[in-house]
Amino acid sequence: MTVLDLAAGHLAAGRVEAAFALAGRALETGLKYRSGRIVDRARAVRRSLALTSPPEVVREFDAQLRDVYL
Repeated sequence: MTVLDLAAGHLAAGRVEAAFALAGRALETGLKYRSGRIVDRARAVRRSLALTSPPEVVREFDAQLRDVYL
């Protein structure tokens, strides 16, 4: 959860690449341990970014989230 808080901070500061690199690692951990809290927080971080053309790191993160069912 702390890593996702850091990711949210990076995102708020406009550092999208750093934010989603951290969020992706946190999501992997959440999936490994089947943590719904981590996955939900990762989704919240993603929802906080609204771009019409997201960068590659965000598209990769979206792909990680796409098939998540916990």
